[in-house]
Amino acid sequence: MKLTSYAMKKIAFFLTLLVFGSQLVAQTFTIRVVDADTSRPLPFVNVLFDTQNRGTTTNIDGFFNMDAQETDSIELSYVGYSRKKLAVQHLQDGDRIALETAAIALEQVEVVPGENPVDRIMKKVVENRELHRPKNLDSYYYQSYNKMTFSLTDETRTRFLESLGENPDSSQLKLKRFVDQQDLFLLESVSEKAYRKPQKEKEVIIASRVSGLEDPSFFLLATQLQSFTFYQDYIKLFEKQFLSPVSPNSWNKYLFILEETLFTPNGDSLFVIRFYPRKNKNFEGLKGVLKISSDGYAIESLRVQAADQMNKRMVLSIEQVYDQLPSGHWFPKALNSEISFAQLNLPGINFPDNSLTVRALGKTYFSKRVVNVPLEKEKLQGPQLSVSPSATQQSDSNWEALRSVPLSHKDSLIYQFVDSLGQQVHFDAKMNAIESLAGWRVPLWPVDLLLDRVAGFNHLEGLHLGLALETNPSFSERLLLGGYWRYGLKDKVNKYGANLGFKVDKESATKLFVLYENDLRENGAIQFLEQKEPFISRQLEAWYRTNFSYHQLYQAGVEGRLFPSLLARAYWKNYQIMDPWLIDGNQSLQALTYNKLGVQFRLTFKERLFRRRGEIYSLGGRYPVLHFNYERAVRTSSDRAYSAIEFKLSDSYQLRNLGESEFTLLGSLREAGGVVNLLSSPPASRPQLFSFYSKSSFSTMRINEFFTDELLAFFWRHNFGSLLFRYKKVRPDILLAFNAGIGSTAYDFQDGFASRYPSINKGYYEGGILVSKLVKFGFFTFGTGAFYRFGPYRLDSFQKNLALKFTIDLAI
Repeated sequence: MKLTSYAMKKIAFFLTLLVFGSQLVAQTFTIRVVDADTSRPLPFVNVLFDTQNRGTTTNIDGFFNMDAQETDSIELSYVGYSRKKLAVQHLQDGDRIALETAAIALEQVEVVPGENPVDRIMKKVVENRELHRPKNLDSYYYQSYNKMTFSLTDETRTRFLESLGENPDSSQLKLKRFVDQQDLFLLESVSEKAYRKPQKEKEVIIASRVSGLEDPSFFLLATQLQSFTFYQDYIKLFEKQFLSPVSPNSWNKYLFILEETLFTPNGDSLFVIRFYPRKNKNFEGLKGVLKISSDGYAIESLRVQAADQMNKRMVLSIEQVYDQLPSGHWFPKALNSEISFAQLNLPGINFPDNSLTVRALGKTYFSKRVVNVPLEKEKLQGPQLSVSPSATQQSDSNWEALRSVPLSHKDSLIYQFVDSLGQQVHFDAKMNAIESLAGWRVPLWPVDLLLDRVAGFNHLEGLHLGLALETNPSFSERLLLGGYWRYGLKDKVNKYGANLGFKVDKESATKLFVLYENDLRENGAIQFLEQKEPFISRQLEAWYRTNFSYHQLYQAGVEGRLFPSLLARAYWKNYQIMDPWLIDGNQSLQALTYNKLGVQFRLTFKERLFRRRGEIYSLGGRYPVLHFNYERAVRTSSDRAYSAIEFKLSDSYQLRNLGESEFTLLGSLREAGGVVNLLSSPPASRPQLFSFYSKSSFSTMRINEFFTDELLAFFWRHNFGSLLFRYKKVRPDILLAFNAGIGSTAYDFQDGFASRYPSINKGYYEGGILVSKLVKFGFFTFGTGAFYRFGPYRLDSFQKNLALKFTIDLAI
């Protein structure tokens, strides 16, 4: 077949166009910038074209795009790293550029006296920050994709492989291939969040997946390690508060240095500002880099970490990037979090120091972002955080559509290996067991063993041992059955009880309940409807108590959430006090029987609730917490009526640069109906000179020193944290405390009882100082302190008014 000259020209034209077009396409390069030592992608690196202030920056994953035809050379700059200049002709699409860390320390910078010109930029940032705070928008909605990967650091990986030797056995060889080719663990989740002013919000997790687990709910909160935005006074990093560099007067605390000024394609300036705490300024500060846009003086990106890493075993750094929506509002676009866990000990690994370093890298990408739009009521109803029932059932095709970035080859290998391993070693069962143990429960398939009721100690029973079982959702998601038995080695009396509950509405967590007890209780104690305290805290409280009565109780009622922040309970009870003990058992009173009606509620303003597996869990609130009880006897065998109104108001608030204050206001008004119903010893915790500190009790008041049926008490303390004292190895918290109370009783005591156990109608006062977190032992830290009693009830010697305290806290 012969081609005509016209056909030949046409073919030549298309071939030329094809070649030329392919060359054009090839000139658009995508390049990644990484750390030379760790291969970690570097976000927000400044990329200058032809050494001018024209260029771009890498995104939060370290990538940037460039047109090779328009640029001959690029220069990369990044605070803390050495500059690097490259000719474009030596680059190809998909290349990686490694930057070396610089050896210059931040603290070596000298600052001359006078006003820092960068402070003027930061003052404009502070002036405009309310315009950029998402909470000040009328509404917003977004979808977020969260991903967290756990891996060994390169150094640890090398040491780990060397520790296996040259001739590993089959199991070690399999482990060696796993460690050499992939990361350790992977979590993914996708959520939708809606917000409407003022602070009405709801987040629903619509997809969730964790390598090795079928039910990943145990890890759903693992990616929430940092504040959503950087515009508040204090920034939260892994449950710790740091003063924000964009808070008012931050230039008095932080030193700001302008590294360079770039120009965006829109003609705006981009100020690259390095910051760190000023010398001799003692506060919880950050260090890092801010990029500030001249358009509204908004944060364009940032990377920060704690300026003073006291805990060398856990180091956290974060990165955030913002951009402008079509509406002109600046809004978060992506977040990064990195935690390094050092000195992890694993058996069977022969490291020189027997430790590993694991890195957790979390990424969050925001999509479908809209602001100031109408939101349906359904998007804002119910708990603030919940898990969709179909979250763990998403197909692979759905996941591909939901991910903001596709899975890498390493990510796919994690799922293949760890999912298979999880089925073999039953990861789900082990994670459920760990989660249950955190609540002092041991799952035994359909029932849980309640560890906090297996053993304990108080003055009446001495050491008591027993058995307590309660069904879990594996038995039924609606029906709950429980029972317990306990025996005191000192009083030699059996105590036992049973309970039954039935959930009638999952949305409001409404349940009906009945229970029976043949047990003992502290006389006159106040029991509010609140979350269960840790077992250790409850046991320390129990050690102090000496005033108990045996009782028999039948109770029935209903409990649920009238609305998300209000938990309420209404009940009827038949309560019989049998052979009561009073004041260390030295007096016995006549048995009493009451039929009572009561209501209780707990109101936690702006409470964050988390729903999973049909259960609702509280994540705490931001505003005061109010507890209220009302109880009245409708029939009694006593010649005195009984009623009680009780309340507790608690709150905490941050004082900028001064630490955190918290207070509790406690009130009780009782028509006592008998001595055993008096508020015996308004909350006190001094059985002797030395004792453990309890923040909502009188530290110098002796057990059963006073009796009241009307009480108003105030407990306040202020925690300076480590703002007053900061040492390299020891960084204690310094706390000041003040407690006051007033109370009376109308009960007609006999046999001189009133003179022996008076009320505090003249006012009771005490103050103290605490130094906590002095010594770390395992998961706890210990400290000490002292309180002193003054005022009308001051005793006749210094030692009698003094109470020495020990503190115990979790080592977080």
